[in-house]
This record gives sequence, structure tokens and C-alpha cells, in this order.
Amino acid sequence: MKQTFIYTAIIFFVYILTGCCDESAQDYIIIESIDVNAFDEDYFEDDVDEGFPELYAIVRINGVNDFTSEVSYSQGLPASIDLESFLFIGEEMNIPIEILIFDEDIATTEDPIGNVTFVPSDFLLQRNGRETVQGGFLELDLILKWECGS
Repeated sequence: MKQTFIYTAIIFFVYILTGCCDESAQDYIIIESIDVNAFDEDYFEDDVDEGFPELYAIVRINGVNDFTSEVSYSQGLPASIDLESFLFIGEEMNIPIEILIFDEDIATTEDPIGNVTFVPSDFLLQRNGRETVQGGFLELDLILKWECGS
């Protein structure tokens, strides 16, 4: 009986120790979504008042558009934009990432609202679920998820 308990305890502790993330095992970051907290309301001289902007994001890596989000129809701030669990892994963790925010306009051309730049590895030590990044008048919260490599 005592041996069974010891073996069970050993297996349990091995499972717990191998199943937990430690800082050395963290090797990728997922951005679930972004919240647009602030932007310059006079970002573009539009002749047509279309109400609150329909926001969407483009994620650019090394100057190349890597991802375009769906349009967010939030009617106020903070406006949430889903990034569909955008993943940074390996060397991407050390490359400057640019997020551009646009207003989708039907009557006129797409209006650029602003952009932010960050390096994902800058967030590794804090391991926060939310990081604020700014660029000019634009302020975004990155909603982060931390995963361990296997």
C-alpha cells in the first residue's frame, strides 16, 4: 500500500512539473485581440460623416502585410478588434511588428487612423495578459495569451 502511494505521488509530481510553464519554456506569444483605447478623432478630413469608424487592423512584419483583421463594428471606445490568435514564435519574437488601424469606408477610401510598433520579446519578462502600446494619438491594448512550447 505504501509503495502504491509513493509511485502515485511520484507520477503526480512528474506530471505537474512537466505540465507547467516556466519562463525558460515560454517560446511563443499569441495576440488574441486588440482594444483601441484612443485615437485622434480628426485623423482624416472626410466630407461624409459616417459616424463612429468601423475599425480594422493590418499586422505588418518586415514591411509586409501579414494579416488583415475583420472589421469591428463597435460603436465606442474601447473598440475590440479580433486578431484570431495571431502567433509570434522563434525569430518573430525579436522583429519589430507594426499594427496599422484603418477606418473602413464604403462611401470614400479607407482612412488610415494610426499605427503602433513594438517588439514581442519586450513583453516576455512581464507576462501580462494586457500590454498597452502607443503611436502618436493611437493607443492600443494588446490582449495576450502565453503558451509553452512542447
